[in-house]
Amino acid sequence: MNNEKSKKKRGLRVPHTYTIIFAIILFMTILTWIVPSGEFDTEETADGRTVVISGTYHEVESNPQGVDDLFTSPIKGIIDAAETIGFVLIVGGAFGVINRTGAVEAGIGRASKIFGKKEMLIIPLCMILFGLGGTTFGMCEETLPFYMIFIPLMMSLGYDSLTGLSVVYIGAAAGTCASTVNPFSVGLAQSLAELSPGSGIVYRGIIWVIMMAVSIIFVMMYARRVKKDPEKSVVYSLDKINRESLQNGAGEIKEFTRRDGAVLLVFGAGMAVMVWGVLARGWYTQEISMIFMMIGLFGGIAGGLREDEIADSFISGAKDLIYAALVIGLARAIVIVAQDGKIIDTILNAAANLLGGMPKVIFVNLMMFVQNVIAFFVPSSSGHAALTIPIMAPLSDLVDVSRQNIITAYQFGTGITSFITPTNGVLMACLAMAKIPWARFVKFVMPLIIVLWIIGIAALTIGLQVFPA
Repeated sequence: MNNEKSKKKRGLRVPHTYTIIFAIILFMTILTWIVPSGEFDTEETADGRTVVISGTYHEVESNPQGVDDLFTSPIKGIIDAAETIGFVLIVGGAFGVINRTGAVEAGIGRASKIFGKKEMLIIPLCMILFGLGGTTFGMCEETLPFYMIFIPLMMSLGYDSLTGLSVVYIGAAAGTCASTVNPFSVGLAQSLAELSPGSGIVYRGIIWVIMMAVSIIFVMMYARRVKKDPEKSVVYSLDKINRESLQNGAGEIKEFTRRDGAVLLVFGAGMAVMVWGVLARGWYTQEISMIFMMIGLFGGIAGGLREDEIADSFISGAKDLIYAALVIGLARAIVIVAQDGKIIDTILNAAANLLGGMPKVIFVNLMMFVQNVIAFFVPSSSGHAALTIPIMAPLSDLVDVSRQNIITAYQFGTGITSFITPTNGVLMACLAMAKIPWARFVKFVMPLIIVLWIIGIAALTIGLQVFPA
């Protein structure tokens, strides 16, 4: 017992995301007293972007930040990011209403029944569905109800609990890693980088197809191996112990109704209009928020919810994203402190001098691995974007790399890390549902992670030609 306690004390405890962000704000405040203040000249491009002019850095009068600046920076950050925060809460509210109808759960439940007897077909079909959810809206917390459907379902078909978990988790995670129009990651990052939302969608769509194909093959190869010889299951001994509890409720799949079809039609139509608006009309945050408001309202009506149920579920959905919304505001406070202290350009100039002679292909791939590390401490993709893109985007201008490539590096950084990081609450929750230890899951998925890294490196290298500076 004493040994167990001592191990726990010696174990690495990852600080809370808010703690990490405040520590960075404090660190940045201290830096304003150490780092000389300076600025670059800027210019506005033909498409309205503000870019740094390389070689124009010059020192200016210093403006170190005090204790009052430290503690007022969070509210300044929230005010500065108000539009983005409001957007996140509206999207969360809309999905709260859609989830309340049970239409998504019923739709996948029906697909499970149709293809259940065809065994292997259910894996690619459902992974594609979850992957579409990941690439369009960063499906993450929304996957939680499906583990209790797919784990017993896959076990009843002769596979194991890890196969059921992988269909849902790896499908959604791979889709999110290759986000195309996901407003919480690539959409937000492009907005912060002053890029048109949806730009580069064709190239990112190709990456999505490749990453999904690799992920599906990985899960199907494992599933076939387990089907042929159950003792080759990574969780064979665990499933023997937990089989009864894991298979409880295997038949508790909500019946698909016309109302569910109507809700999914509203959702699909809304997403189609959003993609059209982004690509054809140049819609930004306000217009996209409008679409999600309509999805929430009309989806709730189509699902037969009363007005108070629509309101309550909207509030509940928004409440679920308060964590991410506050992360965006607090992360923005870091930039506020650095901007007010006039040290951002000094840091960028130093980084540019350090990396300026580095080949572009090394620079852009190094950015991906830097983002991998940051994502471990800041698992929220939106908070991660708010923390890093305002710094990385101007840096790309200085080293003559397109901002689109920096967005892609961020996308792979946050996406690949989310597969395994213990700071990802959804991962830890689904592992708890499946009664699978985190270390065992990491060992299982690591070959896929390595392949995704290789794909990321290739995509970033090719992206230098696709998105020239």
